[in-house]
Amino acid sequence: MNVLITGGSGFIGSHITDQCIEQGYKVRILDIKEPHRSDVEFIEGSVVDRFLLKKSMQEIDYVYHLAAISNIDHVKSKPIETIEYNVMGTAYILEEAIKTQVKRFFLASSVFLYEKSGHLYTSSKEYSEILCNNYKSLYDIPYTILRFGTVYGARSRQVDVISIFVSNALKGEKLIIRNNGTQKRNFIYVEDLAMGSVLAMKTNKSLNKVLTISNEKSISIIELSSIVNEIFNNKLEIQIIKEKKRHDDYVGNILNISETFSILNWKPQIDIKEGILRYINWYKEYIK
Repeated sequence: MNVLITGGSGFIGSHITDQCIEQGYKVRILDIKEPHRSDVEFIEGSVVDRFLLKKSMQEIDYVYHLAAISNIDHVKSKPIETIEYNVMGTAYILEEAIKTQVKRFFLASSVFLYEKSGHLYTSSKEYSEILCNNYKSLYDIPYTILRFGTVYGARSRQVDVISIFVSNALKGEKLIIRNNGTQKRNFIYVEDLAMGSVLAMKTNKSLNKVLTISNEKSISIIELSSIVNEIFNNKLEIQIIKEKKRHDDYVGNILNISETFSILNWKPQIDIKEGILRYINWYKEYIK
């Protein structure tokens, strides 16, 4: 079976690529940067380049669409580009899926949709989910929506809170918490997320469903800082900087995760402490 992964050179995409290869699938990647491994077919370019999309979709059975502008700060500074890339990019791929009759289209979405938080980024994912439903109704394009929790681990972009905490801890610097630290996230280690995402391809029970690929338990940022501090023998200083709470900040409510676990016969296996330790080992080897 042939799998196209848009954004397959990125943090999450590279791990889904690994898992697909391990499961025996042939992978093609469409991305603006080269992949981390050489045993895949690579097409360099953007999902809004319709000529490249047509080329990328030839003889493809499954599509994982991960390419998107996801950094919240970039989204805020580039709203039109975000809409074009995140929403129209999804529409362009679905349009090609009609012609190539793919077996399934997988959309990378976000648990932020459960609370409508995350401003324009979340809206772009919501519109993309609506497009999946519309293309199924109008053109019978099968889909599965994967709502990801907060992902961390090896090859991360180093802008998430776990990456920042680990970087500061290794330098002996303070762990700085903004607001009051009660904001929560459903953290999931990237290898767990990749496993859950690929398992969705292996069962028809996930057909035309919304799945939540995340840990069930949410953890507050202040709890997270304590876990990191414990790993570093409680030698770190934790500083809370009081700021006005963001009106659209995510607070950790997810709905159908038990249904996801049942459909996939799977749960994340790596707890937060083990995941952070794995990330630290990777960071020391590849970043330092």
